Amino acid sequence: MMPGRSEAVVARGKAGRFLQNKLLRGAAIGLAVFAATLLLWQRGAFQQLEWKSWDGRLRLLSVPSRASRDIVLIALDQDSLDVYAKQQNLPWPWPRQMYAALLDFLKAGGAKAVFLDIITTEPSGFGVDDDRALGAAIGRSGNVFLPFFLSKTARDDETDVTNVLRRFALAEKNIPALAIHPVHSVTLPQDILMAGVHGMGNVQYEPDADSVYRRLPLVYRYDALLLPALPLALADFIQGPADLRGIPLDGEGRMILRYHGPAGTYKTYSIAAVINSQARIEEGKPPQIQPAEFAGKTVIVGMTAPGLFDLRPTPFGGLYSGMEILATALDNLLHKDAVKPVSAPVTAAFIFGLSLLAGLGTTLLRRIWHLAAWLIIALAVPAVSAWTTFSSGYWLEFAAPLFAVLAGFVTASLLNYGVEGRQRRFIKSVFRFYLSPDVIERVLGNPDLLRLGGERRDITAFFSDVAGFTSISEKLGPEDLVGLLNAFLTEMTDTILDSGGTLDKYEGDAIIAFWNAPLDQPDHALRAARAALTCQARLAELRGEFKRRSGHEIRMRIGLNSGPAVVGNMGSERRFDYTAIGDTMNLASRLEGACKQYGIFTLVSEETEARIRESIVTREVDMIRVVGKAKPVRVFELIGEKGKVGADRLEEIRRFHQALEEYRGRRWSQASTLFEALAADPVAKTYAGRCRIFAASPPPDGWDGVADIKEK
Repeated sequence: MMPGRSEAVVARGKAGRFLQNKLLRGAAIGLAVFAATLLLWQRGAFQQLEWKSWDGRLRLLSVPSRASRDIVLIALDQDSLDVYAKQQNLPWPWPRQMYAALLDFLKAGGAKAVFLDIITTEPSGFGVDDDRALGAAIGRSGNVFLPFFLSKTARDDETDVTNVLRRFALAEKNIPALAIHPVHSVTLPQDILMAGVHGMGNVQYEPDADSVYRRLPLVYRYDALLLPALPLALADFIQGPADLRGIPLDGEGRMILRYHGPAGTYKTYSIAAVINSQARIEEGKPPQIQPAEFAGKTVIVGMTAPGLFDLRPTPFGGLYSGMEILATALDNLLHKDAVKPVSAPVTAAFIFGLSLLAGLGTTLLRRIWHLAAWLIIALAVPAVSAWTTFSSGYWLEFAAPLFAVLAGFVTASLLNYGVEGRQRRFIKSVFRFYLSPDVIERVLGNPDLLRLGGERRDITAFFSDVAGFTSISEKLGPEDLVGLLNAFLTEMTDTILDSGGTLDKYEGDAIIAFWNAPLDQPDHALRAARAALTCQARLAELRGEFKRRSGHEIRMRIGLNSGPAVVGNMGSERRFDYTAIGDTMNLASRLEGACKQYGIFTLVSEETEARIRESIVTREVDMIRVVGKAKPVRVFELIGEKGKVGADRLEEIRRFHQALEEYRGRRWSQASTLFEALAADPVAKTYAGRCRIFAASPPPDGWDGVADIKEK
């Protein structure tokens, strides 16, 4: 053998041993998934999903009651526009002296600070006196803030406004370089309005790439000046200059807004109601709103009318006013509850841990339900972590860690399939014709089940047989008989398997099945009863087709019984079946045979009836003693599910039970009359015949009412 070929064989051998070493394989998968996830994360592949996941956290977990009650809003809403347009024929934009009346009202009420979030960059259309009126009101108030508009785009026609802005600028100290955002132009309010204003701040800021407003810059550099965002200007006025080094910022130097709830979280007043209240006070009338409601409050006046274009997309939807976003930012600054982003190294470590968790767990576990539970736990870790950190005020990445879990699970599962799936495919190919799918899955999860042996289980047994099948088979050719039998068995078997039953075997036209093995099914009796009802209903649907093919009415008798049995692999070392044996199975077989004694098609034992009576309508048929059993058993006919059996049928059952009481009380004449009134009922017909016999020749005094079934 050539040296190169020998080395290749050795290398392949080492690779094979490596893949078989589950621990190393799982660790390698975790590391590979971590590297891929980290690369995608650093390139922003998960950014859009992460934003949406954050929006979901805000909508699910935010607590509106946390919003400050000291921040209130006055909304220029659609109702206010409509009121003044209809009652005073006042078009938009309004005269600015209306805002002067508003400021006088708030001053009288003792408002702490007022921000007019309205555009005042152009002169009033009502003349200079209108601007003077508002300017004078601003000066009287002494606590009014106005917006300016900063832009990254330079303007050729811009005049030098540095001296004007100097009194609104921030000191350089305590401002980290990351927080400063350069701008190149500014648009200011009218000079006459700025003269008496207490402060100003920027209100022009950009949303995230998906057009949703989640973050807000706080400081801007214009020429040599550091200018504040409006919320920062208000916060400095209310609490004193803030140390921005203590305010959490993201990697782009912006504050992440912690919204406390949807639109309307902050108490909002209609501007028309406030202005009207001021007018009533001036007229000596009681106001609609008392000025004292605004005592000590920070008031933001802004627009919510759709036509005024100040509604912006936020995590809570697209109908969020600009002033509510500013209120949120101010609230975050005042109460120091802005969102704190988790650092990149911590996030990377979190992704690393989840990648290993997914890779190792999926590789080491074998059973399907173990894998499913592991996946649920692994998926829950990023979800619970995101929820927990949100409650603590942190933004921990969710999309990238979730991807790491899913990628680890999928990658490890594919490798498991390639390395271990060969054995699973062999088992399925060999046993799929002999065992139910549930049994195969249990064997795949625990190959020890292939050994001979059994276990004691509480089961419900199902025996069925086609009435008169011998006569049918004598009149059909072999091909037609096999085709008919296969069609019948397929329909009935599908129903049994769909209900979770295990097919034991076929014996000609007979079907033997059971429930609660190998899988646990606490409601196995109810499953079996519903399967029996469904089988009979499906056979009724197919009866016309089967009669066309066979020339006979195809009817099936079913016996059901619940109780203990030994379930497991029975047979020889070379050939065995997964089956159930014991008295429970034997009695179910006898009940199937007893159906023909009464002319009915489904009989269940009293043990089964006791377990299904809350959901299934039955009627007691008889007390019988079957062949080979000394102890009698009470038997019942399956009628249908409760709520689906008609009132007429329920009345017939009541009358039958009444007749049965007369019969067991040895009142033959009364019983006979009642049974004969149910002429269409074959069971009643059987009892009517017995009554006539007993009336002529009564049974002995020790008669127990038990009917002996002599045939199997």
